[in-house]
Amino acid sequence: MDFKEFKDLVKNTRTTRRFKKNISIFNKDLEEIIDTARVVSSAMNKQPLKYIIVTKKKLVEKLSSSSKWASHLENWTQSKDEQPSAYIIVLNDSSIDGYSMLDCGIALNTIMLGLKLKGFASCPLGSIDKELCKNLFSLSKNLEPILGIAVGIENETVKLVDLKKDTNYYRDENDTHCVPKRVLKDILIKKYN
Repeated sequence: MDFKEFKDLVKNTRTTRRFKKNISIFNKDLEEIIDTARVVSSAMNKQPLKYIIVTKKKLVEKLSSSSKWASHLENWTQSKDEQPSAYIIVLNDSSIDGYSMLDCGIALNTIMLGLKLKGFASCPLGSIDKELCKNLFSLSKNLEPILGIAVGIENETVKLVDLKKDTNYYRDENDTHCVPKRVLKDILIKKYN
């Protein structure tokens, strides 16, 4: 993969909130992605993250219906037919004194890029019901849910647009999900040559 292909992969790995229904996702694919996330950088190499794979339909439905989707879109809810096919739950193991939020960001990006390469779409959900996860999966006290990653096949169009007014994503007149991004000149503040 050259840099242009990598940049295209990053640009096309967008958060998806509408998924195609009745898609089977195999544990093997998700395990392979988690195995890749397992070897990414970790602050002080502490590796406090743990994972749960959820493909059981009833559990996926419970997780989906209890999560808040698209908080910037007024009056938008995900219909049952748009729910993902699987979840990856990211956990912090508090018995390991690490930097779980930093590690979670690194792992999340790796997982989302890996899912895209395998033809899947994803949506990280900090709004996942953490108490529900603790109960559904009988988690020990040291395992704290950080976020859920919804996984499926995308059933919507998402595009990047240059930031004009604010960073809130929105739907245009064609129901395309538009994601405003700051332009390079606004984030690269100095160069020392």
